[in-house]
Amino acid sequence: MSSIRPQKIADVLRKEISLIISQDTKDPRLKNINITAVKVSNDISSAVAYYSIVGKSIDSDKSKIDDAVLRKFSGMVRTKLSKIMMIRRVPKIHFKFDESIKYSKNIENLLKKI
Repeated sequence: MSSIRPQKIADVLRKEISLIISQDTKDPRLKNINITAVKVSNDISSAVAYYSIVGKSIDSDKSKIDDAVLRKFSGMVRTKLSKIMMIRRVPKIHFKFDESIKYSKNIENLLKKI
């Protein structure tokens, strides 16, 4: 039976990461990131934050941010989260481009053709 705790932590992470991006991020490449979802593992050791970029193409090849930049940013976010959240271990955060927007657009176009 899965616990509800990872879901609660995912909701808090999504909110807090969005606040950190809007208030504390100085890098212009990261200013327009929108966190669409966060998935936390059952043991709360890792989390995947799905992002999209506001005002850019929904194509992942055109809108993706460099992995090295995101790795460095995830360390900064994790440090800030450790000061904000009252949990023993803050999960390691991995950023992944959200492909669901492109997928939903494709389904919408297919339905229009019918």
